[in-house]
Amino acid sequence: MSNIKVTIVGVGGAGCNTISRLKSKKFTKYNMLAVNTDTQMLETVKSSGVFAIGPILTNGFGSGGNPRIGREAAKESLDQLSTILEGQDLVILTTGLGGGTGTGATPVIASLAKKLGALVIVVATQPFGFEGNLRKQYSDRAVKSILRASDSFIEINNDGLLSMNNDDKSLDDSFKQADIALINIVEEITSVIADSGLINIDFADVKNMLTKSGKTFISKSKIDKNQKIDDICLNLKRNLLINYSFKSAKKVLLSIKSSPDFSLNELNLIATKISSFLDQPQNILIGVNNTYHKKNIIEATLIASDLKFTFNEIETPAKSFIFTENNDETYHSKNESVKMSPLLNFKKLIKLPIGFN
Repeated sequence: MSNIKVTIVGVGGAGCNTISRLKSKKFTKYNMLAVNTDTQMLETVKSSGVFAIGPILTNGFGSGGNPRIGREAAKESLDQLSTILEGQDLVILTTGLGGGTGTGATPVIASLAKKLGALVIVVATQPFGFEGNLRKQYSDRAVKSILRASDSFIEINNDGLLSMNNDDKSLDDSFKQADIALINIVEEITSVIADSGLINIDFADVKNMLTKSGKTFISKSKIDKNQKIDDICLNLKRNLLINYSFKSAKKVLLSIKSSPDFSLNELNLIATKISSFLDQPQNILIGVNNTYHKKNIIEATLIASDLKFTFNEIETPAKSFIFTENNDETYHSKNESVKMSPLLNFKKLIKLPIGFN
């Protein structure tokens, strides 16, 4: 993994929060970049790599919840983004959909990274149901663009947090859980690639599995040997934050971290059970690191890709979306126009750490 160039890009408010939390957890193995149109927010990000996109268009004041502004801001800064992302083997974008910057800029950045030759994975949260229908429509449109622009897309359903929360949990803690969900998935993806063990999964395996794979499912489970093997499999089958199944998957990766007493029979039971969850038997790519835990622990991560998926047809609200002849989304604000602002001094908000490559 040391020779593989990886950049994690947080786009918009939720994405930048992910970068800050990863940095706070001392997750420093890979390049990290926070991207936003809101310079005030970027100044609070705990990262040595931040980038304000669209300074002429937005003047650093943000997108006002308008995805068109987010998209055009990313396009304005394509040359700088290209310089940052060139030469990367893997680009993971994290974002929250339904607002302006993340919704509009993420497909543009994903497409750019893909054209530059990287494997592109997007991990995004859908808005809560209570945030309103328009944000949901913005999000659903962005999903279509992201699926076209990226290799792999993992969609987190924020409403799943409602079933996981205690009634007395604060609003702040609940929103933090959404950020943590993004972080956990990023950590699992990079962990699968970085781990070496008795049965190894390398980056070429992951790239072969996820290139042009579309919607992707991911889950994690951990048990001790006092529990049944079925328990770890049933936990892998469901992820409360992902509201789609992996049973239609054409490609499945299973990464297991265990203690040295992990047996061939246990591996067979897990792999056979996972295979039984699929509509049709598929080859399962398996990795095993049996020196990860000291005693009686089995931890597994499942990634399933190439899922059958049908877009829901969404009614287009007046003056919110139109489709141009080439089927690209165009977002309109209430004023139907975007004012161009004078360029401020953004040098302090375009900073990269030493060794960013």
